[in-house]
Amino acid sequence: MTGFISFVVVFSVLIFVHELGHFVAAKLAKVRVEEFGFGYPPRLLKIGQWRETAITINLLPIGGFVRMSEDDPTAEGSLAAKPRKVRALVYTAGALMNLLLAVVLFSITFMVGTWTPVEGQGSGIYLVSPNSPAEAAGLRPGDTIISINGEAIENVDQATQMIGENVGQEIEITVRRENQVLPAVKAVPRVNPPEGDGALGVSLGQPLARKAYPVWEALPMGARATFNMIASIFDGISAIFRKEMPLEVTGVLGIYNMTAEVAKSGIVRLIEFTGFLSINLFLFNLLPLPALDGGRLLFVVLEWVRRGRRVPPEKEGMVHAIGMFVLLALMGVVFVADYIRYFG
Repeated sequence: MTGFISFVVVFSVLIFVHELGHFVAAKLAKVRVEEFGFGYPPRLLKIGQWRETAITINLLPIGGFVRMSEDDPTAEGSLAAKPRKVRALVYTAGALMNLLLAVVLFSITFMVGTWTPVEGQGSGIYLVSPNSPAEAAGLRPGDTIISINGEAIENVDQATQMIGENVGQEIEITVRRENQVLPAVKAVPRVNPPEGDGALGVSLGQPLARKAYPVWEALPMGARATFNMIASIFDGISAIFRKEMPLEVTGVLGIYNMTAEVAKSGIVRLIEFTGFLSINLFLFNLLPLPALDGGRLLFVVLEWVRRGRRVPPEKEGMVHAIGMFVLLALMGVVFVADYIRYFG
């Protein structure tokens, strides 16, 4: 239940912030906004109205939308009648809000306190793989292993060696968490773990301690973390094209599963993960694909290239309608693939 609640909260925040960006930009540009919707139609209920804008909850919980008057240049308050710069700003406002949200969330993690490598004895746990012996034993990212089978751990090399020497055998692990030494837990390192997972299912490094920063240091650190995350995503895409990494696509079900796993590690990790998802939403929505914000922005750029000659609104609308159908179909395929991956 905790995982489901976490997913609902995270997904709702991401959608609300994204659509709020479109909504505010449209209102500032004096564009008529007819509906602010969570999820995709059919509509389930109308929860309120602000001026001429209906606030609604819809059946398909896979996104959200702001329905504006945007296709007919002759309609009063239509986005289509606005200059190119205004239209471009309205279309990109949602993605930019997700980028800003990521900066804010990463900054919050630095203010609350993040796990930082420190000098000292022990081996820090940086990652715990799902369905691993470490997860079953209750180990969490941020823990520091201080002993295995009663023998004090001096460094990560010793921890790795002792785990490797005891594959297939039960070991006792004592960790320090939030400056408290916990009772020893038992785990059995796997003989044949999944590729890249490790016998225990952990990623180890230097000992970890939580360090908090004042707001004036946390904000630039949050911005740098956001930039570094974007750079790492592009590095990953580049590695996929170079065939150095496999292409893995996940959808709502996969995000739910990851959110539920991250939620077990505490609120700070969940905030950090939400920032990561917000960056992905920022990049995804700017892809130049029909029905996405980037696809609509592409038509604005095309108009500029054609020196003001616009694609007829009915043709552009048809392209986006077809794009939406294809996008929903792909989401359905990814949902089935995720179901097979996690439950099949």
